[in-house]
Amino acid sequence: MPIYEFDCRPCKDRFEILIGISRIEEAKCPRCGSDKVKRVMSTFSARTSGGSSHSHGDNCAGCAAGHCATCGGH
Repeated sequence: MPIYEFDCRPCKDRFEILIGISRIEEAKCPRCGSDKVKRVMSTFSARTSGGSSHSHGDNCAGCAAGHCATCGGH
């Protein structure tokens, strides 16, 4: 099961939960209990064949192509 990151609209808390994709609509804020949450892009880490790794939270097309102009990884 993946870990998803959410922003709670009412209390502005950001939290992560381990939940199946089929149950994502059931996500609730652990702080205030609201179900008015929005899934956000989480930070990830990538390892290249050269052994270096880097991470960032943006969708970086460069990473998929083997180089990353956004964060400087390669």
